[in-house]
Amino acid sequence: MDKRTTDKRTAPRLPFRPLADKLKAASSRLTGTGLLAAVLCGTTALGCGLVAFDALVLPGNGRADASKLYDYVYAAGKSENVDFVANNMSDDGLLCFGSSEWYISKNRVSMCPQAVFGESGAGVDMTYIGEGYDQDLWQAIAAGAYGTGSKVKNRKVVLMVSPQWFFKNSGDENKLYTKFSYSLYRAFMQSDQVSEKTKAYVRGRCSALGVEADKLAAASRDTALDAVNDEVFAATDAWQLRSDINNITKLAPTKSDARRAAESSGQSSEPDWDALLSSAQSEGEAACTNNDFGVYDAFWEKNHTFDPELFQNFDQANDEYADFACLLEVCREVGFEPLVCILPVHGQWYDVSDVSQADRQGYYERIRQICDAAGASYADFSGFEYEKYFLCDTVHPGWKGWVRIEHAVYDYAKDVRGQDDCIVWGDGQK
Repeated sequence: MDKRTTDKRTAPRLPFRPLADKLKAASSRLTGTGLLAAVLCGTTALGCGLVAFDALVLPGNGRADASKLYDYVYAAGKSENVDFVANNMSDDGLLCFGSSEWYISKNRVSMCPQAVFGESGAGVDMTYIGEGYDQDLWQAIAAGAYGTGSKVKNRKVVLMVSPQWFFKNSGDENKLYTKFSYSLYRAFMQSDQVSEKTKAYVRGRCSALGVEADKLAAASRDTALDAVNDEVFAATDAWQLRSDINNITKLAPTKSDARRAAESSGQSSEPDWDALLSSAQSEGEAACTNNDFGVYDAFWEKNHTFDPELFQNFDQANDEYADFACLLEVCREVGFEPLVCILPVHGQWYDVSDVSQADRQGYYERIRQICDAAGASYADFSGFEYEKYFLCDTVHPGWKGWVRIEHAVYDYAKDVRGQDDCIVWGDGQK
C-alpha cells in the first residue's frame, strides 16, 4: 500500500535446490520407466530427509499459546502461513486482506483494530492478511489459498482497497516477484474450487510480472519433473515460514483483562462509536501540530517534501482494475463474502499534488462498478477525503478513519443493516 514501506522479506531460500537440479539433469538422459524410477527414488530420499528435519528442528503450525492474540500481528511469514493463521485466529475473526495499513499500531493510533476489537469484548476481530506492496493480484492468490476447504470457518472477509495501487502503471505491481509466496500460489493453483480460467489468468499475470517460470510450472505440476520441483519448493517455503513462527508468537500481544473476561463470560458489547470518534478528534489534534494537513508531526517532518502523488492519475492502471475484478471472482469461487473498503485519498494533499477531483471521482466510481458487477458489498469512504484525521499521514487510515472502518466491519460482521450508511450491500449479500 505504502511506497514508503520497505519490504524486508526475500525470496524463499532453497537449500535443496541442488537436488532438483541434479534430478533435472538426470531426467534429460532418461525416458519412460527410467525417468519414473528416478523420480520415485529422488522423491523417497527427499521425503526421508524432510521428515527428520520437520520433526526435530522447526516449530509446528498448530495451536500456539492461547493467552496471546495472533490476529493483529504484522510480521514477515505470518500471512503466507495459512495453517498457522487458521489454527490461531480468533473464533470471531474475519480475514482482512490488505497491505501496510496493518502496520499502524496503537502506539501511533490508539483507535486501531488491535485496541478497539482485540483488547475488548466486541465479538469481532480483524485478522490481518498482507504486508506493504501486496496488491490485488497477491490478495487474489491469498484469498484462493485461504478460501479453499474448510480451514477458515467465517466466510465473511474484508478487502482493503488502496488508491495507490491504481496509480500510473498499476502502482507497484512490478514488486510482485519480491513478495511472491510459493505456499500461497501452490494452494491457489491446486485448489479444486478455483476455476481453470481464473488460474490461467493469475498464472499469466505472475509470469508477466517476473515470477520464475519453474515455480509457476511446479505449482501446476506440468511435468513429472515439475511435480518433484513442487515438493522441493513447497517444503523449502514451508520451512522458511515455520522458522518465522517464533518471531510471530513473540510479537503477539497478550490478551487484555477485558478480553479474557469477555471470553470467559461469553458476553460481547458493541464499541461506543461516538465516544471513539470524540477521542479520535482529540488524539489527532494532539498528534498533528506542525502542519495543516492532519498528518502526524514526525511524518510531516520527514516526508513533507516527498510527493509520489504529484501529477498522478487513475486511468492508466487497467491491469490493476482487472486484478481487482479477479480478486472478487476468486472470493465468489471459494465462497467468501467480501466487504470491500474503498479508502479515500487525502483530499487536501491530492489538491496540492494536482490530482484532479474528476480523476479521483472516476477512480471511486470504477471500483464501485466492479463491486456492483460482482455483487460484492462495499463500504464507501470516498466522501471522507477532506475529513481531518481520517488518515494519519497521506496514505494510511488514522484516528477517525479507523473508527469509521471498524464501525463498518462490525456492522458487516453482525449483519446490522442500515446502521452504518457507508455500507452498500451487494446483490450477493441480500
